[in-house]
Amino acid sequence: MTDNAPYIIEETNDFAVVFKPPRMHSAPLAKKEGGTLLDWFKAREQALSPQISVHLMHRLDFDTHGLVLFAKNMKSFEFFKELQDKGGFVKEYSAVCTVAPNASSVPGFPPLPALAAHAPSPENPLIIESYFRPFGPGRKLVRPVIEEGKKSKEIAKDNGGFYRTEITGINGNVFSLRLKRGFRHQIRCHLCWIGHPILNDPLYPQPSESDAPPMSLRACSLSFVDPSTGKQLEYRIDKF
Repeated sequence: MTDNAPYIIEETNDFAVVFKPPRMHSAPLAKKEGGTLLDWFKAREQALSPQISVHLMHRLDFDTHGLVLFAKNMKSFEFFKELQDKGGFVKEYSAVCTVAPNASSVPGFPPLPALAAHAPSPENPLIIESYFRPFGPGRKLVRPVIEEGKKSKEIAKDNGGFYRTEITGINGNVFSLRLKRGFRHQIRCHLCWIGHPILNDPLYPQPSESDAPPMSLRACSLSFVDPSTGKQLEYRIDKF
């Protein structure tokens, strides 16, 4: 296996866990766009069963690599969608971070959030939470929001509340993170906000034109219930 191309981690009649390489879109951004993970998986499955219906359950950013879940029928899709809505679909990430000035000096970031003063663990994580709003040219970036303000229609909320990023461990400059529900660029923006942007991130704290190596953010674990057996499943790849 190579991390430069997608491949199957696990597959059943109901779902598939697939590795997405860096610098590949999860799904088309425009109707005619090709070369995405969804295109790859759909072509693979339809070559085996032309009538199959596949559904992407979540996305990874273009620069992020790691595990993605597909549903292979409508019953599984509806099951996973309900599971996601209830916070029963857990994603873990590994990120190599750098140290940067307080992001409050970067346009659009609110004051630094207060974090508890303890070493994080899976049982007692450090919590970063906020709403989000679009930002920048073409509204391609996001910024944390801690108060609704006057432009409440532009503010994205998680069922009316904050989106939450859990830091479950820090080993040197490697952060372990957990999400139950997520928003576009959430981890990247939240880590930048606390002064630890991800190594080689081309957008946070500020967009760059450099040809740096791929961003050091890996979706390394998925945990969910099997729609057929009701058994709790977990799939992992190595952290950084």
